[in-house]
Amino acid sequence: MTRKFLLIPWGLAIAFAVIGPNVPFDGRFLLDFVTYNTEAYEGYSLSLFSILGVFPLAMFPLLWSEVNQLKPNPLIAAISSFFVGGFLLAPYLAFARQSPYPTPVKPLPTRILGVVLLLVTIGLFIAAANTGNVAEYWSYVENNQFVRTMTVDFFLLAFIQITLMNRDAKRYKMSLWPLPYIPLFGLIFWLMIRHQKPFNEAPPKRERAEMKH
Repeated sequence: MTRKFLLIPWGLAIAFAVIGPNVPFDGRFLLDFVTYNTEAYEGYSLSLFSILGVFPLAMFPLLWSEVNQLKPNPLIAAISSFFVGGFLLAPYLAFARQSPYPTPVKPLPTRILGVVLLLVTIGLFIAAANTGNVAEYWSYVENNQFVRTMTVDFFLLAFIQITLMNRDAKRYKMSLWPLPYIPLFGLIFWLMIRHQKPFNEAPPKRERAEMKH
């Protein structure tokens, strides 16, 4: 999937987020979502809010590997995704310049991170199943812009995941199908099985010095 393709789900996500009625929550709703207050809101929307924090964290190691590949620095977009999800990350990836002579970056260790994120994500799904109400959640989606935006942002991040995982897999000469197409869980599993050393990692300085002789 070419990076420009991300502009399609990005545009659709903005349209779905903006179009529609908006019955706002009360003034302290953000605190209720952060503290997972099931007495105020149903569990699926609360879990989705937390999952939108897990998703950018799972993507961060893949964006780290792009530091010398894409310009401007992808870490700026990576950090922004914790606050605005994929709404800035998607156009960044679509328009970022590809370095003609990239210097490979040593990958971050991700196995432990993947295990932790898997446990957290499973816990959030279990909590949603036990405290959520599907009908009430969809009522939020239809009538509240905040929950509607979170919902489309999840799917937007899923498209971004496809792009980042396929790019990352090329560094390891691996085929990841069907992992890139399994939202979040496929990404987390990839973090757990990524090789510690990419195939195109720059050789040690000693080797480079010997090559000059």
